[in-house]
Amino acid sequence: MALLDVKNVTIEYKTEKGTLKAVDDVSFSLALGESVGLVGESGCGKTTLAKSIMRLLAKNGSISTGEMIFKGQDLVKKSDEEIRQLRLNEIAMVSQSAMNGLNPVYTVGDQLIEGILSHAKMTKKEAYNRSVEVFKMVGLEEKRLKSYPHQMSGGMKQRAIIAMALTLNPSLIIADEPTTALDVVVQDRILQQIVDIQKKINSSMILITHDISVVSETCESIIVMYGGKIMEKAYTKEFFTKPIHPYSLGLNNAFPSIHEIGEELISIPGAPPNLMEEQYGCRFKDRCPFKATLCETTEPVLEEVQPGHFSACHYNDQVEEFRAASKKRETWDAVRDRLIEEMRRDIS
Repeated sequence: MALLDVKNVTIEYKTEKGTLKAVDDVSFSLALGESVGLVGESGCGKTTLAKSIMRLLAKNGSISTGEMIFKGQDLVKKSDEEIRQLRLNEIAMVSQSAMNGLNPVYTVGDQLIEGILSHAKMTKKEAYNRSVEVFKMVGLEEKRLKSYPHQMSGGMKQRAIIAMALTLNPSLIIADEPTTALDVVVQDRILQQIVDIQKKINSSMILITHDISVVSETCESIIVMYGGKIMEKAYTKEFFTKPIHPYSLGLNNAFPSIHEIGEELISIPGAPPNLMEEQYGCRFKDRCPFKATLCETTEPVLEEVQPGHFSACHYNDQVEEFRAASKKRETWDAVRDRLIEEMRRDIS
């Protein structure tokens, strides 16, 4: 049974230059206890999609179409007060920057307690005891509740933000780049703590990241976004061993693997599409080494290629050929050369 069922959701931002469609007709489901990684380049729509679940979009953003069914209720139709009651109790978010989530003029403990009291029927003593419990869960001592944010290291502050999100055992945890600003050793420890706690309280998790290697360690499934659309959905192991979509092939080439030590990493030439403009055909076509005429004119449908493995490409049946070609640098060099030539023609 799905805890969260996102159906045909489109999210738009109104700007002075026009309407930007940041998320375009996206659908996915999340089971109770499942962890899914939402990955893609900056601007692909992953953070917008996650924030829309908690109705935390900027004032110029709105969900124009679709449903978000959480425990049988559509979050899109709920009032602001109803959504406020769900936050922290049922859905909690771990933000990217810890300092943005902590008030510098209050102790960290006061902030935790205030959040608990505003969302749960507890006494101040019970709220304090709960704060001590969650601090221990994330590896922080009780005395740190009396610290101000500036008295804590970056890793401590990030742990405090995680503790704040977990105070009321939410059913869904949304972690938006939770360890980006931390060094590798601290990052690994915190990610492992998030996963351990998630399993302990049997919650679901959406982990947003641009680093697919993080997903390989923490998530059971993965959703790849590009240009506001889902390009591929798969179980994590399948994605890393048998990716299908050309964009996913490029992502895998750009990250080091212990199975291919010494292999040169290959980046994807070009830049994501400008979502202020009307989009035609496949969103990835301009950077794809395998594009054909059909890709220019017709948008591909996300289809199930193998059980539980979906890809939005017109040529999923040619994946073995694409995998072999994508490993060669000259395949992507040809894309770079094509983009340079197109740029020169535009200038002239």
